[in-house]
Amino acid sequence: MERALVIGGSGMLAETCHWLEKQGYEVYVVGRTRSKMAKLLENSQNILPLYTDYRDVNDFKQKINQTFDWSLVVAWIHNVPENPMKVLLDVLFNQKSTCDFYHVLGSSSNLNTIKEKLKTPKNCTYHQVQLGFILETGYSRWLTNQEISKGVIEAFKLKQPTYIVGQLEPWDQRP
Repeated sequence: MERALVIGGSGMLAETCHWLEKQGYEVYVVGRTRSKMAKLLENSQNILPLYTDYRDVNDFKQKINQTFDWSLVVAWIHNVPENPMKVLLDVLFNQKSTCDFYHVLGSSSNLNTIKEKLKTPKNCTYHQVQLGFILETGYSRWLTNQEISKGVIEAFKLKQPTYIVGQLEPWDQRP
């Protein structure tokens, strides 16, 4: 069975986790809020919780450093001083098999700079999913969790190096 690791899956990526489960993945979800995780786990057979806060890098590493390899990794990790992204990449460097790594990033992220700074393992195909906004008649708004999950799923299907959910321009009209 293929295994997916989803960081941020108990919140805005919850629908992504359910979709992956329907595709036959065993889905491990990193989350720190037990109430949100409990809701995610309702009626799920192959979604498994990894209760940790990725800012606690020692516990985070212990939880994601499984005895098996990850086929798919989806990471919504904020830039924090503890550097959980380095911990995640170290785990992936030690894998024997290949994986697809989808890095979910905010609208103001500079994708090229991030890609240049990250040293991704050769056994992983690195993808960036950038979250934008929606411009509607007379106003703009941020993406809903459902729109974010739908966009991430579309990124899986297209397998492009970069995928934008919503829009990034015109920048001065973002919410």
